[in-house]
Amino acid sequence: MPTPFLRILIVDDQPAQRLSIEKMLNRQGYHRIAPVDTFAELLAMIHNAIEPFDLLVINSALGEGAKFNLDDFFLNCPVIRHTLVYDNLPLGEQATVLAPESRVVKKLSRIPDEQAIRNLMQVIDSPKKQPSRSNFRLKVL
Repeated sequence: MPTPFLRILIVDDQPAQRLSIEKMLNRQGYHRIAPVDTFAELLAMIHNAIEPFDLLVINSALGEGAKFNLDDFFLNCPVIRHTLVYDNLPLGEQATVLAPESRVVKKLSRIPDEQAIRNLMQVIDSPKKQPSRSNFRLKVL
């Protein structure tokens, strides 16, 4: 059963691709999804995040102009728990990396399909991987 409070961020400059990925996640039972279309928006979202994002789904082409190592960024960003990087990757780049603190970074050479999304969510949305939500505060504006 999906965990309803998981926060997911989708970054892709193609609206149809963003929507397709969002719908696949919706069919899996995930609805706290923020779609953005630029790397600058991603940086703004994580810079201003009050709570961590449980999953970042990003098209690798959007990070090509970054002036820092994206792999290090995905593995060490404190407000991103897990990452799925897809598209524009050479076939040899496909990998799943389990990093310290149980972070998952998955790389696909294609746009994720329903099965890839399902497999990833089974790994990151297992009961033993979920952080406690009791220490998060509600911010009232």
